[in-house]
Amino acid sequence: MATIKEIAKLAETSISSVSRVLNSSGYVSEPVRKRIQKVLDETGYRPNALAKALHSKRSQTIGVILPKINATSSGDNIAGIDQYFANNGYSIILGNTNHSIKSELEFLDLFAEKQVDGIILIATTITSEHKEKIRKVGKPVVVMGQSTTDGTPCVLFDEVTAVEEIIDYLVASQHRNIALIGVSESDVSVGVKRKQGYLNSLEKHGLPISADMMVNGEFSVESGYTACQELYEERMQRPDAIFAANDKMAIGAITYLLEHSFKVPEDVSVCGVGGGNMSRYYNPKITSLVYDFEESGKTSAHLLHMLIEKPDLDLTDHVSFIPYHLEVRDSTAPKLS
Repeated sequence: MATIKEIAKLAETSISSVSRVLNSSGYVSEPVRKRIQKVLDETGYRPNALAKALHSKRSQTIGVILPKINATSSGDNIAGIDQYFANNGYSIILGNTNHSIKSELEFLDLFAEKQVDGIILIATTITSEHKEKIRKVGKPVVVMGQSTTDGTPCVLFDEVTAVEEIIDYLVASQHRNIALIGVSESDVSVGVKRKQGYLNSLEKHGLPISADMMVNGEFSVESGYTACQELYEERMQRPDAIFAANDKMAIGAITYLLEHSFKVPEDVSVCGVGGGNMSRYYNPKITSLVYDFEESGKTSAHLLHMLIEKPDLDLTDHVSFIPYHLEVRDSTAPKLS
């Protein structure tokens, strides 16, 4: 591989100009910058990461704290984050918490000790302990998936409005006994906000709100199956439609229904949230709120990168909402009279 000295010679410029281009520091005229970049591209030159970090006083690493490493949403989030930072000369370190708040707090400390340049927290919830820890770590932090009240910038989907939209669709399809398979309210975005969207829509359409029509799962296919079993075997009312707070639980619910001689969607319509390949290729294909988790990862990475590059940039209370859309597939249909 060529040395900086050889790069400078080929580009007909000084070693210091090459160094400034490599480290994105100091002034270099545009013609010289283009000449240097052309030589860098032609030679495939890659600067030594350690030397670059020492020069810039940065580690060129980003810490990412995520709740479940094998979740579809987590994989897509990480893909977006990694793509953005790889294109900007950073590596990422992952911290998998298995939905443990204690682990989230520990990883904030650990990543600060490892001198990462910034942290993306894909949070289960945001507690007062999170706020205090974020304040103390002394690193730029962006939160994904949960609202913040301490000024930390966050990236979200509009959960309440999105779920109102999918329940409105079920009501327009003549469904009146619509059940919710939710999750614990310790997860504010999924457990509280998605439930609120469900309740808002029922109230808007003058439909009764019944505790019998609401059960909780734990994000998994198995928990969706068990929750659906509870709805049909232990509750007074039987749903003609089910909204599950994620696609995995929707799959669990459909599995229960098909095993117990219900037809989907002829007897019961089922829908979920996520919209990825799992729901797209399941049989029946699942009607879902399609969330672009990869885009949310890229957006979070871009915000964090801005905070790293411009320490004086004020993103206090900044919220980025990622677009979503409802995709009607084969698991829902108008109710037969």
